[in-house]
Amino acid sequence: MPIPVLKLNLAPPPTLWRQKHETLGWTALVLGGLCLVGTLAAWGYRANQARKAGAETVRISNDAQAAARKQDRLVEQLRSVDVTKELPRWKLAERIFTERTLPWSRLTAELERSLVQDVRLKSIQKVRGSDQRVILKLKGEARTREAEEKFVASLKKDDLFQQVILEREAERNGGGVDFEMNLPVVSVPSPYKPFPEPVKYKAAFLPVKGVKAGIKPPKAPAQPQPQPQPQPQPQPQPAAPQNRPEARPVNRPNRGVIPDRPFPPPPGNSGNGPNFEGLK
Repeated sequence: MPIPVLKLNLAPPPTLWRQKHETLGWTALVLGGLCLVGTLAAWGYRANQARKAGAETVRISNDAQAAARKQDRLVEQLRSVDVTKELPRWKLAERIFTERTLPWSRLTAELERSLVQDVRLKSIQKVRGSDQRVILKLKGEARTREAEEKFVASLKKDDLFQQVILEREAERNGGGVDFEMNLPVVSVPSPYKPFPEPVKYKAAFLPVKGVKAGIKPPKAPAQPQPQPQPQPQPQPQPAAPQNRPEARPVNRPNRGVIPDRPFPPPPGNSGNGPNFEGLK
């Protein structure tokens, strides 16, 4: 009886590693190298940031110490200052600073901007409140209550005045309203806005009846001017008589005496004015 033949394969089955072990090995090696390089780069970046943060911390610490020393010196200087002696100078400096930042010209310009018709201001006074803020006190009169309301509304629109406080209001016997108000001024005034330029109106020339537009009317003839009257010449005084024989009178006209006869008017004269042609 024949012996059966058994076909056996004792070799393990092929795997991906056994088939491509070289390629997989080099790929893993390259990836490991890239990861190592990335890790070293991240570590270097973090180390650089830590070094910069440490330097910034040291600089801030030095600045804080310098500021603390400067503060100590300022505290020592302030302790050595006599407040009762320096207070008037500080108040004067504050007053000068306030006057420069808010002069009377600015206040009067803003009041002029806010004035309305039928309102008149009697007095203006600038004082300081409890918080050292400038307050403008006004006393005035209005012809009607509507004019007063328009004036208050105009003041409220102005950026220089913080609010409008009406202190007193009374009606007059002859009509009108007397008022007193306080205007607290803002601490930091806005830039000055100049007044708008006045509108220039062009004169409208209407054509004269009977004259075409664009044609100038003829000039009127010049009236003759009256001739000036000459001043009369002073008469010469006769000399004192001397002891000499009496002279015979000679009948001749006196040239210094104007004869009593009318003179004909000269050419171009109407005859109403005087004529002195006969005096030549």
